[in-house]
Amino acid sequence: MQGAMSQSPRKLPPSPRDAGSTGSNSTSSTANRRLFTQPPSPNHIKNRTPSEDTLSDSTYSAVSVTSSYRHHNFPFATQTPAKPEPVLVKDSNHKPKTTGSFGVLVIGLGGANGTTMLAGILANRRNLEWRGPYGEHRSANYYGCLTQLNQRGIHGGVGYKDRVKGLANANMAAIGGWDIRPAKPGDALLEAQILDYDLVRQVQDEMNKTKVFRGIYNPLFIGDSQHATATHVISKQEAPTDSEALKCLRADIRYFKWRNGVVGHTTVIWSASVEPNCDLLPNYETADDLLEAIEMTEEERGGPLPPSVLYATAALLEGCSFINGGSQNTVSCPGLADLAMQQTGVYCLGTDFKAGQTKFKTAAVEYLRTMGLKPRVIASSNHLGNNDMRNIGSASSNIGTAKLRVKHDIFAPWQEDELDHKVSIMFTEFINDDKRDFVEYTSLAFLGQPHTMVTYTRASDSVLCVPLMIDGAVWCDFFSSRSWPYERVAKALAYLFKVPEGSAKGVDPGFFRQMQELEVQVLAAHEAKRGSLKREGSIKKRVRIRPDEKVAEWAIPHDARIVCAGLACVDMQLNAATGGDGGEAIETFAGETSIGGGSVSMACKTLARLCHGAALDDGYMQITPPVVSAVVPLCMVGTDSTGDKLIGLLEDCGAACRNVETRFIKASRSSDPNARTALSILPIYQDGRRGCFFDAASNVTFSAREMTRLISNLSAGSTNPELDMSHMSADDVDNYQADLEQMTPIYGGFVFGYPHLMPKMAGEALAQILLEARSIMIEGGIVTIDLNGVPLGSFPVRDGLRSAGSLKLDSVIGPALEHVDILHMNQEELCLLTGCHIEGTADSSREDDFIIAQAINLFLRCGVAVVAVTRGQQGSFVVCNDADRFKQSRALPASWIDCNAKVGCVQLPKNTSINTNGAGDAFTAGLLVAAMLRHTGLTMPSDISPSVVSSPRAPPASSLTRKETIPASGKSKPDKKLTPYSLFMREHYISLKKKCNDDKKAIFSTCHEMWENLTEHERDLYERKAADENEDTGKPDAVALSVLTDINVLDSTDPKHAPSPRESDTPRSMYMTNRSLTLESAVTFASLVAAYHVDESTRNRQHIDMSKLIERATVVPKGLEEI
Repeated sequence: MQGAMSQSPRKLPPSPRDAGSTGSNSTSSTANRRLFTQPPSPNHIKNRTPSEDTLSDSTYSAVSVTSSYRHHNFPFATQTPAKPEPVLVKDSNHKPKTTGSFGVLVIGLGGANGTTMLAGILANRRNLEWRGPYGEHRSANYYGCLTQLNQRGIHGGVGYKDRVKGLANANMAAIGGWDIRPAKPGDALLEAQILDYDLVRQVQDEMNKTKVFRGIYNPLFIGDSQHATATHVISKQEAPTDSEALKCLRADIRYFKWRNGVVGHTTVIWSASVEPNCDLLPNYETADDLLEAIEMTEEERGGPLPPSVLYATAALLEGCSFINGGSQNTVSCPGLADLAMQQTGVYCLGTDFKAGQTKFKTAAVEYLRTMGLKPRVIASSNHLGNNDMRNIGSASSNIGTAKLRVKHDIFAPWQEDELDHKVSIMFTEFINDDKRDFVEYTSLAFLGQPHTMVTYTRASDSVLCVPLMIDGAVWCDFFSSRSWPYERVAKALAYLFKVPEGSAKGVDPGFFRQMQELEVQVLAAHEAKRGSLKREGSIKKRVRIRPDEKVAEWAIPHDARIVCAGLACVDMQLNAATGGDGGEAIETFAGETSIGGGSVSMACKTLARLCHGAALDDGYMQITPPVVSAVVPLCMVGTDSTGDKLIGLLEDCGAACRNVETRFIKASRSSDPNARTALSILPIYQDGRRGCFFDAASNVTFSAREMTRLISNLSAGSTNPELDMSHMSADDVDNYQADLEQMTPIYGGFVFGYPHLMPKMAGEALAQILLEARSIMIEGGIVTIDLNGVPLGSFPVRDGLRSAGSLKLDSVIGPALEHVDILHMNQEELCLLTGCHIEGTADSSREDDFIIAQAINLFLRCGVAVVAVTRGQQGSFVVCNDADRFKQSRALPASWIDCNAKVGCVQLPKNTSINTNGAGDAFTAGLLVAAMLRHTGLTMPSDISPSVVSSPRAPPASSLTRKETIPASGKSKPDKKLTPYSLFMREHYISLKKKCNDDKKAIFSTCHEMWENLTEHERDLYERKAADENEDTGKPDAVALSVLTDINVLDSTDPKHAPSPRESDTPRSMYMTNRSLTLESAVTFASLVAAYHVDESTRNRQHIDMSKLIERATVVPKGLEEI
């Protein structure tokens, strides 16, 4: 919560700069700041007075402003921005104070709006009661907040809280922000005299604990009355340039989210004093233009940039939304919209909150127009004495122009040319925040007769504005969680603003039409249903390649998601524990380490960290392009603290790619308030032994019905309300249907783990789960089961192997086997289920292979398409079914039909510290990804810079043919560059061939081991030699090409189904498109994925470059005779 920032822990992360203790003009050392970012040499910004031609035609005084406005452009230059240093915020001792919260950062937190919002949330959180000024009883509520209110009356309407699931509870919000004044929030609220004193005294102390970050201060963009109190600011020594100020703000945002444990979306809201309009902003048409301008000096740029633009840019770069609650033209900068649209679920919205009389004004004029009257004159006058008006009254005419620009433009989209709209605003200090507004509406009625009506409004300006701030943040969190399109969100939230700008520019200004648009978009996002997918390949989505786009060679069709279902728990490891002998003495341990356990956690961790290229700039939270666009865990998560920890651990898995989607399990937690989360206590004894105490908790009662409901909710919101379309136009209905179709997620893989540990999901129940999973996936997807916990005595060994008929009757997995595409188990589980006996000695290797093949054949006869058995240090054995079975699973690679592969384990360097916990889960996830991957048709250097790799969309599996044709050897092969590894293999092949007696497997294994043992200097040498050879020859020689492009590694496809090549710098091969990995390469890939999981040095790495694994998995010894 916001009060959580009151005490600094003893051990803090690298400081984003001082969090800014409110109430004191605290100074932050530059050294602390540079732990986050290292600023260049100071280059102080020269203060510049705006030129005379930027002033608008205005008349103004200290008490009244009446104006029109115009823009003038400054020229600007371009400059490539420097890349920031990647630094992460981590502190293992930190305990976040909030869980499950969304974040709200307010610019101007110490002002009337910020302090009122903070007080209101605290009052609701604590259910406070107090006395009003006349002694009347009052209590906390969220009146005015549409997201926090239930529907009322028999016709519904009003609120959305009980109408739409997934709306955040404002009581759980983490609140923070910036201010240039040093007053503590509670003291500032008391001084402002906005709320009842009896309420203020109850929240003042807790509000004062909220730390406020020091703000950016530029005297050119604020009135003279604010200069004297602007002492809580970022100094010029800390941020001599705009680019350095931007880094400070980004550090503040990261620190806020980390310190408060924010797991939802964060929204940054401008609620500070109005700035003058900046004529430079419309010039920055792209995000690159904007970022280049920030890197420039004021002289190079042609003028200063307003602080609001820096706040907005920092928010968007940090994956937060930005809302401009002020009147200035911040959101009119196209570069901000472009920056927001480069990310999913990030929005830039404004301008100027439509809180009180303006909201009624739009409703009143809409009423007049709906009656058929012709509005001619709307004259309004309002006065109040808050700090914003004081700022306007003491500033240049530019600030008043910004305020009046918005008020005059409210009705512009209606194009009522004869409508004369006049606004007068006045500063009257005595009135304080108690705003007074008088409006006269004059229209022409029947036969041109005048129709006049008058409204008078009196209300606290902050009390009207705060609900809009809360709703804005909650709506951004809601739409972001559903990745709703930027343009749709801008139109949906247009009702919040006097003049919607950016993508919402030009929307109907009528209040009720805007509320109708909100309802359409909210329910469309909430009800997004999966359209009926035709299973015969009618959907032909392919990789979209532009000439200037760099994409990967291998990708998953349609950016399909993968669902991980089954058992999940928290594994709490007790380090260096004593005892373990069963005695009653008090034992000790040296701290605990909690990790995600169970099939769901391990599979999520493996899938989420597979990336296209190396990780991007972690320190500035750029999203690394993931191989799996979204990983969706489905498991039992209780409402206990263990459940909170499990969700946090699952989300941490996707820190690099941000692709773990936990909203479904979060929503399911409310179905059973007594549900508990599984927990494993794992003492790691000092002598190396390990113990295990497991509490399955509510997994014991977790039913197949609950699981199928979760699965169905992935594509069809059966519990969602029906949208009344009777009042919608044909275009609105079409747009609504288009939204549903566009936003429908595509699922391609399903992993179910540990059915033997889920007693309510066994037998026919398990079969129903798999059928439900297959029904939501494109072309039926790939259904995978990972076994664990097979009990002793599952099949008593009597007279040899179990029969296939007996296996079909197995009480746990028997009925489900015919629906399984990939089944994984280890050697011990194979023996327990089939009754086979494996010696496991060097002398029995051939006989063991025969026995394993016989046992695997039982599962094939029961209908499993692919059976994978892992054998620890002896590698893995994978066998595939025939063509008839593969016809039932169109997403599986056709070349795997009737194939088998025996692959040795990955050889890790000597003295590698290993942890085999979860190795089978990692192998299964890797094999599933390998089965889903398809070649995009592009051939690129293996050492392509990861920073320019974008997330690809691979060709659909539906375009593959079952009988592939491989081009003749005489035909041209795709151009590929010589890699350092291939050069190393070529140089050592002759000696290895003699040493290994022509054993190709031994040659490859030995060569790989030699390569792994090279020093970094030696590898650099081969990289330079390969680069030189590629540069000199332009094309690699035929010998190296045979190693690099052995097409037997890949499936082939009918060229007539391949996408047409497009003009691009990246070479495209017709016959490579849509190919999949061969079975041997796929198993090798899965083994490499498991090796990264087992190796302690890479086990917790948040990103794995898949292209490197593919390169290693597909370099096979075929064709080496040509060397």
